[in-house]
Amino acid sequence: MGAEKPSGEIVASLEDLMAYEYLVQAGNLLPSHPVYSILAGRHASKLRGRGLDFEEVRQYVPGDDIRNIDWKVTARTGSTHSKVFNEEKERPTFMVIDQTSTMFFGSQRFTKSVIAAQAAALGAFYTIKRGDRVGGLVFSDDEHNIVTPKRSKALVQYFLQLVCTANEKLIHRNRVNVNTARLNEMLDRTLKSVTHDYVVTVVTDLSNHDTETKKLLQRLSYHNDVICIHISDPMDEQLPDGKIILTDAQHQIQWQNDKRSWGTKYKRSSEDFRRTLKDELRRYGVPVVFYTTVDPVEKQVRRDMGQLTSQR
Repeated sequence: MGAEKPSGEIVASLEDLMAYEYLVQAGNLLPSHPVYSILAGRHASKLRGRGLDFEEVRQYVPGDDIRNIDWKVTARTGSTHSKVFNEEKERPTFMVIDQTSTMFFGSQRFTKSVIAAQAAALGAFYTIKRGDRVGGLVFSDDEHNIVTPKRSKALVQYFLQLVCTANEKLIHRNRVNVNTARLNEMLDRTLKSVTHDYVVTVVTDLSNHDTETKKLLQRLSYHNDVICIHISDPMDEQLPDGKIILTDAQHQIQWQNDKRSWGTKYKRSSEDFRRTLKDELRRYGVPVVFYTTVDPVEKQVRRDMGQLTSQR
């Protein structure tokens, strides 16, 4: 007899992810709120164009139409600047999907890595439905794949297969690899892969992040719309009462919530992290969506569609 197939709540299957096409086609799964519309890309945005509503002047970025260079500002500042116009038009979407070992965790229903896969499927199919191009970067502890955005269902299937492949490999890992530089390396690769006027969606639990991570997100936001989807588990916010053993397969500790107020401090630390993350990224114009491992992504979107009103 062959090995039993793992549950779709532990490891995502391509069949499960492709089902999101029907969820998206069946109705307006995502609300019309401008923050969520970033997932689809088509909205009033800063785009190159002529004979359109003038929006602003910004520093020239390679790829800008030279016909839109503002020569007066360029002469005054000594650096090349371009005129930017408003137009509702397609925008390429680039999704950064974290499938590192820290994502292979879930205390209730799903693993973080499966929720990230669901978010990738939802965003990809919604983008295609709106007529925009979609691609992205899928990365694990030791591998990554970049897919150039295209307007193609076949490409979406290929992209989601890459997610599933990385997702499935997690079940065979015997230790958690804490590597802060990995996420930063992938964000740096994203900076090299996109130019401007992209929609960049970063899906991660941010277990491995530092000041450099936020700087990279800020740099991405200069000429693109960036949205951060943060995935957490209830045990990231509060550990159960009683004596428990925590381990990363290399080290272990005995934990007890009521010992020296460990539980209270742990919960407060989690709350502070979420608040600080939201406040800091808001300054860069980067909204944060919080997903958990408790419910499938589509249920969380329907339930929390108004959560970002105060962030934009």
